[in-house]
Amino acid sequence: MFGKNKKKKDFEKINLSYQQMFYTNALSIEAIVNVLEKKGILKKEDVLAEIKKLGKERKQKMEAIDENIKKSD
Repeated sequence: MFGKNKKKKDFEKINLSYQQMFYTNALSIEAIVNVLEKKGILKKEDVLAEIKKLGKERKQKMEAIDENIKKSD
């Protein structure tokens, strides 16, 4: 899990709020996308299109779950 030069004790525990964790994760994802785009592996537009597609699919699934809950009442 840890590289040859890194040991578990080398990592500090940092207390972050949920908002800070969310922002840190968002920055990390953006950095990865930027690097992959610079290397010509993907395009940001493709990533955004996939996010929109997944959002629509998730919304449809949640609506189906809500319908099933209403029917079971």
